[in-house]
Amino acid sequence: AWRGIILEGFRGLARHARALSGQKPLFFFLLGFLFYNDAVNTIMKMAVDYGLALGLESADLIKALLLVQFIGFPAAIAFGFAGEKIGPLRGIAICLCVYLGVTVYAYFLSSATEFFIMAAVIGLVQGGVQALSRSYYARLVPPENSAEYFGFFNMIGKFSSVLGPLMVGWVGLLFNDSRAGILILAIFFVLGGGLLFKSRRAERAA
Repeated sequence: AWRGIILEGFRGLARHARALSGQKPLFFFLLGFLFYNDAVNTIMKMAVDYGLALGLESADLIKALLLVQFIGFPAAIAFGFAGEKIGPLRGIAICLCVYLGVTVYAYFLSSATEFFIMAAVIGLVQGGVQALSRSYYARLVPPENSAEYFGFFNMIGKFSSVLGPLMVGWVGLLFNDSRAGILILAIFFVLGGGLLFKSRRAERAA
């Protein structure tokens, strides 16, 4: 019985993969989401390790992570309202621009105060980019199959936390510099943003 359930799950994934090949807006969005969400997850998962590598105190780093959570909840709600006014695509673009700035800022930071500033900025956009991504995706999927498509979306979200840490670690080792490793994430945000707008153009052309 379990084998049949697992096989049916893989068949469902194959069906979705084939369906996406004929839906360019969805395909480009999911590919872009894979890149920029991977970078977002990498920043959250490796922030403490990065701070420790720079010589910051662990107590300060934990406080910074709590600051992200404290700011993140109301900021996500605010971005939800903003998305209704300016559209989810523009909202996501704003978040990605902020994250792009954060990666460059992280390259130069050297004190706990600067780390707190970075944490506060991340808190402003972390929940927003995730909520707006789901909102934009909901516009693209067929309403009658939304549950299946969102299952596929959530699966991609789970997988989008592998390439980022791998690249950060590899570049850090290559240059023997943690700062160079974190800077590589800027490429993820640029690629994700470019594919996002490619999705929008494909949607308009459809």
